[in-house]
Amino acid sequence: MFVDEVDAQNLRQGDILSGIRFPRLVLEDERVLGKISAEAKHHCEAPAVTVLTHDHRGDTLWLTGQVPLRICFGIVLSQCCDLELKNGKFRMPAFALARLIPIPPTILANPLKLISLRANKDPRDPNDPGYINYFHIPSHALLGDQEWVVDYNQTICIPGSEFAGVLPKKILEMDDRTRVKFKVKLMASFSRLTNEERAAGLENPWAPE
Repeated sequence: MFVDEVDAQNLRQGDILSGIRFPRLVLEDERVLGKISAEAKHHCEAPAVTVLTHDHRGDTLWLTGQVPLRICFGIVLSQCCDLELKNGKFRMPAFALARLIPIPPTILANPLKLISLRANKDPRDPNDPGYINYFHIPSHALLGDQEWVVDYNQTICIPGSEFAGVLPKKILEMDDRTRVKFKVKLMASFSRLTNEERAAGLENPWAPE
């Protein structure tokens, strides 16, 4: 599944990174920070606060907050061409990662489900597409000697300005065949048509009506 030597100077789709901070965006757990107004009176009651904002790319409505974080393995979702350096610099505003999670207990408890997961079946197979939203990663010494699952629905975006800081976190690189399997399953997870869309004849939405 992985090449013997990783390209430490570049990121590619399917690269596995260590030490990635994944936030858990649960509304009741989020805390928005604020600052006490300079005009606030000194007393023992809790003062009113003003939401603390900051500017990002000219947008001044960014808040400052706290959310639960989990340091995890992550895998690069962005397409290889978008990750190429231009004149030694990363030009995209951001790139996307998905989280690696342990195999869900319901799958571990069912031998047939586990075999199906490990097979990383072709999601285009109408009779047996396997798991659409999961991609199995076998155990590896650099992954704690345990099996993992890429959950395509647990994703984050990292600013392009962080590319140089993220690059040293790369620990594994997929071989070409596995990378294509990974991207085909990614495509199926996000872009497969619904039954209603197929019934409406929308496989080619650019065709003349």
